[in-house]
Amino acid sequence: MMKQREWMGYAAAVLAAGAFLTGCGNIRKLAKSDPEVGVHLPARSAQNPVAQAADTARTQKIITYRKQDGTELFITPVDVDSLSGEKMMSVAIDEVVISASNRRNLVERNGKINVEFVVSVPQQLQARNWRLVVDPQLLKGEDTLAFDPLVYSGDRFRTMQRREYARYDDYLGRIVDSADYFERFGDKRGYSRYMDRVAEQQAKYADAGARLERMTPEEAMFDRQVGWTTRGERRRQYARLRRYVTATDRKVRERTSYTPDASDKFDHLNDYFAPRYRHAYTGDDVLPGGGIYTRVQGEYPVDGGREREAYIRSLTENPGRVYGEVYTADDAGIRTLAGRRLAYTGLRRPEVEGLLRETGDSAARENYRIRKAYAADRLAALNALDTAEVRRGMLREGAVRRNYERAVNSPAAFARLVRHPYYADARLDTVIYRPDGRVDYYYTEQVQADENTSKLYLCLAGEVEDRSGRTYRITRSDTLTYNVASMTTFLDETTRYMQRIVLRDAEANARFFFTFPSGKSTLVDTLTANRRQIAAVRSLTRDLMTDPVYIIDSITLRATASPEGTWQVNERLARERAEALRRVLVSEFRTLYDSLKVSGSYTLDENGRQVLGKPVEGLPDLPNLLRTKWLAEDWDELCRLTAADTLIADKQEVLAMMKWEGNPDTREWRIRMKYPKAYERMRRVIYPQMRAVDFRFNLHRRGMQQDTVYTTEVDADYMHAVELLKKRRYEEALTILRPYEDRNTALAYMSLGYDAAAYRILRAEPDAASTPDIQYMLAILASRLGDEEQAVKYFLRSVELRESLKFRGNLDPEISRLIRKYGLFREEFE
Repeated sequence: MMKQREWMGYAAAVLAAGAFLTGCGNIRKLAKSDPEVGVHLPARSAQNPVAQAADTARTQKIITYRKQDGTELFITPVDVDSLSGEKMMSVAIDEVVISASNRRNLVERNGKINVEFVVSVPQQLQARNWRLVVDPQLLKGEDTLAFDPLVYSGDRFRTMQRREYARYDDYLGRIVDSADYFERFGDKRGYSRYMDRVAEQQAKYADAGARLERMTPEEAMFDRQVGWTTRGERRRQYARLRRYVTATDRKVRERTSYTPDASDKFDHLNDYFAPRYRHAYTGDDVLPGGGIYTRVQGEYPVDGGREREAYIRSLTENPGRVYGEVYTADDAGIRTLAGRRLAYTGLRRPEVEGLLRETGDSAARENYRIRKAYAADRLAALNALDTAEVRRGMLREGAVRRNYERAVNSPAAFARLVRHPYYADARLDTVIYRPDGRVDYYYTEQVQADENTSKLYLCLAGEVEDRSGRTYRITRSDTLTYNVASMTTFLDETTRYMQRIVLRDAEANARFFFTFPSGKSTLVDTLTANRRQIAAVRSLTRDLMTDPVYIIDSITLRATASPEGTWQVNERLARERAEALRRVLVSEFRTLYDSLKVSGSYTLDENGRQVLGKPVEGLPDLPNLLRTKWLAEDWDELCRLTAADTLIADKQEVLAMMKWEGNPDTREWRIRMKYPKAYERMRRVIYPQMRAVDFRFNLHRRGMQQDTVYTTEVDADYMHAVELLKKRRYEEALTILRPYEDRNTALAYMSLGYDAAAYRILRAEPDAASTPDIQYMLAILASRLGDEEQAVKYFLRSVELRESLKFRGNLDPEISRLIRKYGLFREEFE
């Protein structure tokens, strides 16, 4: 028996080794024969079935075309009888051209290029035990585009793949989804018991709440379900209070130091001055209430003193009556007596105080409220119980952790179990085993046009992989070359100019803020803020004096004051401040003028030495060009600043008052009185911006005599759009060209598929009839829009104007279809 098993194991090992060697032999054969996946251009049909059906349905007519020399041509759709060789009228042509060339001319339409080719798999690359992956690669410029691969698998190879994926599916099947955790990992019995207890608690507290609603606090107190005490416990509490009362009375009587003496006519003095009570623990003589007091003229310093005195007196005069009250009093009376004893003796007894609180009506009402609130809260908490959270709390943590680890490790498990995965992005993934011939696949891909798509190159790469994981890189195929024709061939690259109006005079404005003392016009130029403003004015003036284009004619400074104060005072301040600033700037401008004049007079000779040359001409004498103006209160600027302020109160009312109140002083007074908050913000924030000095520099262009000159310069935006068209960035170009409505605008429109707009623009071009490119573009657009007669006329006119366009017509499908359909130029090519 053992020998038979050993022989069977040996035979199985031999078979496995044979299979392995067979697989290896196939790969070795590929290395020796070096087969190649073929790639060639597909047969080019005359037109697609949709367009052919449209031609068949379209009513045919004779097209009359008049040449420039006056000759009339009559054109009809024709075909040639293959037997007789005679021309005859035809509705449609289905000419099939088989090209063995590795070059093809493509056309770009709507910014896209359709690249098409045929992949042919030879018999040598077809086997049941391996998989062939073909990767088409398109080279455009320096970029390489990888198209979706083609996958050809043998049936045995695909069976092995299915088994690998089945093992991985089994692995995934052991991963439990989070929604099913409780079903797989939960303690169902424990959850059921817990929820049963929850249901019991819900019923319990719901019934307790209902019972409490039906009962008064006194009734609910002794209820077995919702009560907080028992009748026996309450009797014991009153018994303790009763014992406290009797014990207190006994102690007070025993320790009272004063005994009334009726025979003594001066006993009332002892009654007034003798201490009434000796402290039970310290032995000090004290009055009831705990303090040492001396009673004066029958007044007691502590509230309830007379009641305390009467109580103590009754213990000595008629003790039996007092004891009788204790034994005959009901529960409420006992609480009253105990409360009095606690207050009269001044001894703090926490136990007695607690008993008094527990047996009081307020305690009953509070306990009743607490019971109702507790029952309602517990019922609400039980009703709001999150069962999902309870389920999560009853999961087996170890099982959940292992399941999580299994999910996290699924990528590694996939790599381990699936050694030959499917191609998710494959264009074709099929199982083949056809040793009787080749397998062809028609491949088409749309490519975005750009500046690198004028010429495209395509080739095939790939590899063969067998079931044991061995791979073989197949030889790279021949390269197909695509010449892409686009409408940019008809791009008008003529430089476009635009006319610009140049004015002789110009103006520069600036605003500066100088600080003046309140109510004064003296400019303190030593202040840091003022020095900065003067430096800014000098810097701006220096730049304008040395500007190579403009010369300063005059400088006007205008000072303004804030509306704070009267108009007359502000006008005087504005005038005096303008004059004060002019005096300071005259000195600054004189120094600036001298420094520029001197520095410009020195030049460098050929040896690099400074030499004194001719004084610089053209520097304006600024001190004599400076003029001053003033404005007391600039209410227009104040209105603008107020309207722009987002924090000012009553803005609309203040602006309205500025408009209808004519007197400026009254206007400011009204705003201050009626809208104090708005006025305070205006005075604090806006008024400082009103204390400004505006500078206006009047300039003119150097050497310019006329007031207005028209110049011509290159339209930079338009030429940039032309460059964008060359790069086939049509949408960007159209955003610039849309207002121009010219030939290049039409080219951008038709490249994006807006044929009607392009047709309208080109037909409106003034030289359209004599420009061959425009006629050819019109022919394409007319063909797209379905006007074949006009398309043929436009095309024939373009050929008349430029004969080479007849060959271009074979590149554009809109024109080539017309050439074949109407037999254009057939005599020339026969």
